[in-house]
Amino acid sequence: MGIIMAVEHQVRKLRVFGDSALVKYQLKGEWETQDPKLILYHEYIMELLVDFELVTFQHVPQEENQMVNSLATLAAMVQVNEGQELVIQVQRQQRLAYCHYVDTKGETPVIKPWFHDIKTYMSGGIYPLNAIENDKRTLHRLASGFFLDGDTLYKRNADMSLLRCVDEEEAQEILEEVHEGTFGTHANGHSLARKILRAGYYWTMMEADCCRHVYADHIHPALTALQNLTSPWPFSMWGIDMIGPIEPKASNGHQFILVAIDYFTKWVEAESYTSVSCNVVSRFIKRNIVCRYGVLADIITDNGTNLNNKVIIELCGELRI
Repeated sequence: MGIIMAVEHQVRKLRVFGDSALVKYQLKGEWETQDPKLILYHEYIMELLVDFELVTFQHVPQEENQMVNSLATLAAMVQVNEGQELVIQVQRQQRLAYCHYVDTKGETPVIKPWFHDIKTYMSGGIYPLNAIENDKRTLHRLASGFFLDGDTLYKRNADMSLLRCVDEEEAQEILEEVHEGTFGTHANGHSLARKILRAGYYWTMMEADCCRHVYADHIHPALTALQNLTSPWPFSMWGIDMIGPIEPKASNGHQFILVAIDYFTKWVEAESYTSVSCNVVSRFIKRNIVCRYGVLADIITDNGTNLNNKVIIELCGELRI
């Protein structure tokens, strides 16, 4: 924009001040512009520089070029229509910014609980400061759903039970105790909220806070030790599953793999097939497991129709699996 104004005023000799060595050497032709976004700008500026007899560049430290940077940022943020003039007033402070800093160290800000206005209104009929008529009617309507017993505020539940209202600090303690405490079950967010309601506590953002707390805790393990599913002896418990379809197919047309693994020894049996039907699974169990390792005690599969069907159930009943 500055170069365009210089051309319009028929300036013949131009001195350019800037804090970017990259732009300086690119315009002087010593460095090449490689960014596709900047190539068009570079070509346009080079066309404008032809109108000048002499163009010199002078480097300015960045700390001395703050006003130009501020104006460039402002130009990128403000949109002005063509032909419209916009007057921007710039004021300079007589004292440095840090002189206006107010030291609040040691002072603890007073954060009022979410139910402060409701409790104040129910205890003394006092409305919040600067409350308009609409705010007063809304507060009066909200107060009908609460009950004040001394200094303790309760929320009337749909079944007319009373839930004690708690502030943010106590709500966080309740979340951690119910979710992760001695009797915590690591339930999901909605279940956790219902459990807290049954315990007799309430705050406005309960369900959202529960979901947020559970989501943040999903990477943490439960406090109890994991109970691994183990087999009592080798080759007594097998897990069976199917892999596929696999692309591309094998040269013989097989695109499915039937896999069985022993839970005790981690031994694997596998066969490939063109298709895996219930009869194929039954034949696989007889030939690859029973005939090799004896009659097993348990078979674990998913609910796939080819793994959990009448043929497999009859086979298990015949072999007493």
